[in-house]
Amino acid sequence: MFQSSPILLGQYRPLGSFLHRLDARAKMVPVTLVLILGILTHSFIFYLVVLAALIFALLYSKVGSATLIKNFKPVLILVLITVFYHIFFSNQATAVLVEIFGFKLTTGALKMAGYYSLRLILFIAVAFLVTLTSSPSELADSFTKVLKPFQKIHVPVDDLALILFMAIRFIPVLFEEFLTIRNAQIIRGVRFSGSVFNRLKKTVYIIIPVFVAAIQRADELALAIQARGYRGGTKRTYYSQSRFGRKEWFFTLVSSSLIGVVFYLTR
Repeated sequence: MFQSSPILLGQYRPLGSFLHRLDARAKMVPVTLVLILGILTHSFIFYLVVLAALIFALLYSKVGSATLIKNFKPVLILVLITVFYHIFFSNQATAVLVEIFGFKLTTGALKMAGYYSLRLILFIAVAFLVTLTSSPSELADSFTKVLKPFQKIHVPVDDLALILFMAIRFIPVLFEEFLTIRNAQIIRGVRFSGSVFNRLKKTVYIIIPVFVAAIQRADELALAIQARGYRGGTKRTYYSQSRFGRKEWFFTLVSSSLIGVVFYLTR
């Protein structure tokens, strides 16, 4: 069965919502704070509250609920892997809830499964929010401006921003390549149905061509950059001028304060 691209991460949607009009630096501060506190906290409530706020922000940014559900489906595979791993291998010395054929489901394992699954969903929701409401070029420029002081200690900020831009931009490109090759293999008679082992074995027919195509694209991109005279470490200007105004300060301070309060109350 043919499949169109459902991927959302890395695909900027040029809409007119409040978050779209914000300078990308205003979104980077609370997002960074969420990522840091998300690693430090051990509270389910913190994850649930912040995740609910992120989903509300995505819907407020005019992203339909059907689109979000469709694009969160691939994440469920990673969540299931995380859940099964912790159920089988984490905190086996805690209290046993159920024992079936020698397998013991413990309270600690169940807690760790839920804890790391929520963390994974939270981080992916953050990535969705940033890439949906800010173009790759805006993110790269903001990254450069935020880390500009580190240039004094010879950190290659411009080169790191270029790498970030290409990484974000190539996520949907490589996924489109994956779908194109998959559909081509289906036309040739390859069937990706049946048992899990059979699907994994036939995935090789896709992974290798995608890997080769990625190398070819990287080589072409390197030649294109070189042909345009790109040199690392030189002083650069910005094509688009952004302004960190009152609404950016308001959003940054309010959102960061609310995140801090939620972390403090649920620590």
